Amino acid sequence: MPKLKDLTPVDVDYATDGPNQVVLTQSMDVPPAVLFNCLSNAAAWKEWLGIEVEWTSPEPYGVGTTRTVITSGQTIEETFLAWDQNERLNFRFDRTTLPVSAFAEDYRILPAGDQGCELHWSYAYEWAGPLAAISGPAFAKFFALNGNRALTKLKALVEADPARFS
Repeated sequence: MPKLKDLTPVDVDYATDGPNQVVLTQSMDVPPAVLFNCLSNAAAWKEWLGIEVEWTSPEPYGVGTTRTVITSGQTIEETFLAWDQNERLNFRFDRTTLPVSAFAEDYRILPAGDQGCELHWSYAYEWAGPLAAISGPAFAKFFALNGNRALTKLKALVEADPARFS
């Protein structure tokens, strides 16, 4: 198993204004609270994004909360930089086995229509390693493609059973 390495600490704005920044959006026919509760649910991440999430901080969660993520044999230790109930989650990677030097994600939930919302998922990163010039752009395309597929799954998950996340 690859060794965890420390990443460059980034601030709450990195996911929206850092290098290689991308924004993916998805409208959903559920209230913002339902989507926020889904994003706060460790088991749900496996269902829509295919990652294992383990909270490593006790409840109640908020700024400073930590979690560990396992995805495709890679490990990521994260810290939340923003936790605005029903509106926003923002975290950075602190340590990982992935070949990045910095990475952060921002999930903003905006009300839309009478009972719906729109998710804006922003992320930014800096690729590391000797093949960064090749691997970084390839990763960007792969991550955006899989991200859009995941958002379709997230929409289906929350819309199929909103009461599960109420």
